[in-house]
Amino acid sequence: KLRILTDETFEHDTQASTGSTTGPWFVMFYAPWCGHCRKLLPTWEDLADEMYGQVNVAAVDVTANTEVGSRFTIKRLPTLYMINHGKVYRYAGQRTLEALTEFASSPEVYTAKAAETLDVPAPPSGLKHAWAQVEKLLQSKFVRDHPIVVALGFSGSVFLLMAITAYGIFLCANVSESDAEVEAKRRLDMEKNRQTGASVKSGGKAAE
Repeated sequence: KLRILTDETFEHDTQASTGSTTGPWFVMFYAPWCGHCRKLLPTWEDLADEMYGQVNVAAVDVTANTEVGSRFTIKRLPTLYMINHGKVYRYAGQRTLEALTEFASSPEVYTAKAAETLDVPAPPSGLKHAWAQVEKLLQSKFVRDHPIVVALGFSGSVFLLMAITAYGIFLCANVSESDAEVEAKRRLDMEKNRQTGASVKSGGKAAE
């Protein structure tokens, strides 16, 4: 069965950066508007059935999952990558079921016949992942259809963040004042004790 991968599931399912512990993955990077991609899709689904239990055959829509597309620097569509043991093997042969099956049949074959061999790129950092999610949100249909609602929501979020920050500063200032008061009281008590001690000592000498 053809596996559909997304930004959220790609690394979890493939374990590509850790050495493909879930087995080899033959992945088609495509876009819905790409005519060559649409033409290949039925064959790709047949390949998934043909290679079931031997190779994970999957597809990624790079228009909806820009993070994965950017990670693998996808510049042409469709792009067909065999991913296994930390390596990426690019397929550039005929797009027939027979040719694709032969390529995916064993590591020896796709290692020898790959048009290009690369290291698996590292997954994006937390900051890059967060920014990718923001970009995806900004490109979503809801944002395009409701720009005013989104703008108001963003403004409200900024205001809330500013309010929380101001409150935090206020609390820190109060804590600082309280700490200062405690320190001043401690010093005052020490001074009183010192003066009391000096008075007692002077009184003792006078009595002698």
